[in-house]
Amino acid sequence: MPTARLNPRRQAATPLTAEEREQAARIAVRLQADLGALVRALPEPARGASGMARHLELVRPTCQRIVQSLAETEPSPEMLTSLPGVRGLEQFIEAVAAHGGDPRSIDIASTAVRQFGAFLDRIGGSQSKLAAKLKQDRSVVGSDDLRAETERAAVFDAVARMMGRQIETAFSVYAFRPSGEDDSMLERMLAHGQIGSRVRPGGMPMVLTSGNTMSFEEPGGPARLLDNAPATGKTQSAILAPFTTHPLPTVTSRGSKGKLVQVIDPETLDSEIEIDIALGERSRHPMVDEHGKPTLNEVWTLVNAPTRQLLFDVYLEERLERQYRPSVDAQMWYPNLSSPGDDRWITRFPSQPRLQLLGRGLSQAASPANARHAELTAFFFDRLGLDPDRFVGFRCEVAYPIWRAGYRMAFEHVSG
Repeated sequence: MPTARLNPRRQAATPLTAEEREQAARIAVRLQADLGALVRALPEPARGASGMARHLELVRPTCQRIVQSLAETEPSPEMLTSLPGVRGLEQFIEAVAAHGGDPRSIDIASTAVRQFGAFLDRIGGSQSKLAAKLKQDRSVVGSDDLRAETERAAVFDAVARMMGRQIETAFSVYAFRPSGEDDSMLERMLAHGQIGSRVRPGGMPMVLTSGNTMSFEEPGGPARLLDNAPATGKTQSAILAPFTTHPLPTVTSRGSKGKLVQVIDPETLDSEIEIDIALGERSRHPMVDEHGKPTLNEVWTLVNAPTRQLLFDVYLEERLERQYRPSVDAQMWYPNLSSPGDDRWITRFPSQPRLQLLGRGLSQAASPANARHAELTAFFFDRLGLDPDRFVGFRCEVAYPIWRAGYRMAFEHVSG
């Protein structure tokens, strides 16, 4: 009796490999950035699907798929299946060029589309093949997450030996609200520190940096502490004493435009020590910059020592929360600790963190990464005299965060 043969067209698709998933994610990020640059350069009425179709003389479905894909908060491999096909994207770019688009932006976007086409060729030749692979892919994503965590843990061990420093948990808790005195100003408040921070003799000192994309209250001037004292020189009042090891360490602060550096100087060591340190600060900034753009656009935390757990929380006062859509990613910082501006897809790590909605108030503030994190957050809000039930929280929590990575929570302004 002849053996039945499967129709190749009906065989289940194989899932993407880990490398293919990483390639797809990076292409999605780049396409969203490069196509977005072209769309933002169009006249305002042409940035929606219907207006774009009329302005560029394209069919509306092509424009609709581009607009919808650009609106996704987290570009993902799945986004590649919702975009127009390669030919549709080429037609879009050609139309932008015909209507006076920037040649450099057009060349960059064209390169991204060619990469997209080459990737589709490698995995089967079409978006439908990619969609089938992604459908099969969902069952193995968890195992790759575990593999990535194992690799990050190996880096943690190696760097800890090299630096003579390691941290059990690094945390940052930000709160933003319109200033009570002037709604044209934005208040930025921060509690941050290290739990189980270990230093061995000869190891590197503890440094907490508070970089941000906004200028401090005075041109070139410092941020302020929670008691409104200037954050300069010896600043013991920066310490949140109930959450810091006693005797309290010496904290030295110095500020410059857009950056605050706080150095914790332990006494001369004869053996390894382990301490907890929690610091607080605040500052005020214009709600919009000189170009009329919101200054609350992104918030960073930098992993500058090997860290076992990262807790990165941002709370927005309810009036702000209604106006912003958050997202999170991890970026490689340049040697001078700058980031690459609009071309951030270049330095975006393949393994990306997830954004967690904490919701209103502090009912979800607890974390296994720090047994006292909910208590610390409540103390922070109380110290500021703020009602946490008027704030909505978001969290990025990562085991073995990438050393020297910047974890970025971005806030897209969606309404006035």
